Amino acid sequence: MTKRFFVLFSLLLVFSVPGEPIVLPTLKVGSITYTNVTVLGANATDLYFNHSLGFANVKLKYVGADLQRRFDYDPKAAEEAERKQSENDILYQSSLTKAAAAQPARSAPGKTKAWLGSDTGLADPISERSLLGKAGPNLEVDKWLGDKPVLEGKFVLISFWAPWSVPCRQWIPELNALQKKYADKLVVVAVSAESESEIADMPEPRIECASAIDAKAKLIAAAGVTSIPSVLLRDPKGVVLYQGHPAALNDKRLQAILAKTAE
Repeated sequence: MTKRFFVLFSLLLVFSVPGEPIVLPTLKVGSITYTNVTVLGANATDLYFNHSLGFANVKLKYVGADLQRRFDYDPKAAEEAERKQSENDILYQSSLTKAAAAQPARSAPGKTKAWLGSDTGLADPISERSLLGKAGPNLEVDKWLGDKPVLEGKFVLISFWAPWSVPCRQWIPELNALQKKYADKLVVVAVSAESESEIADMPEPRIECASAIDAKAKLIAAAGVTSIPSVLLRDPKGVVLYQGHPAALNDKRLQAILAKTAE
């Protein structure tokens, strides 16, 4: 049974569904507005619905009080469910990382692809849609929160995140530490589609690297991000060396990648 199937199956077990379908012309959540919304149900933390562009889910704590009441939203129960979900996500991603690191490196054409999955411990491309070994998207955002970083001649680690995501917030200290340790070779950029006010209101820890807002999610789409937290590492020439969960890109592997420039 795949993880995706298991997750969907589990959601069906915990869904609460109102007696009559809830149909909304619009549903605004943060900086995003969904149209032609039909609510499918909810669990302790999330609201699930169809809209004009497909299927989506959002945190119940960010929807209106009326919807929260309809689904008996309990902030304490939601916080505990998110904590358990976060722990499970970390364990799952850790198992994937160990499995990828244990596999022998595949041969790939070109100097860049030749070492992506070898001593750096990073996985090789698994599909034609992968950006590994290819030119990455330009770092074009709607607004910089602070000074725009100087990227020329440096590796760039783009971290896609959201202030409402517990797993994303758990990775902030690690990313801050990488920026401080490798400041001469690396620029870490935190990118979110959420509003400046939501980021400012976020509890600790705070982001200590470059930060930007991708309000229209253009960069997020160009990078092929489907879940968060997610990171994308580019070399000084713009070639993507890694894309995926930050768990695989620890200090040891990043140090091995940065050392390649000296060869």
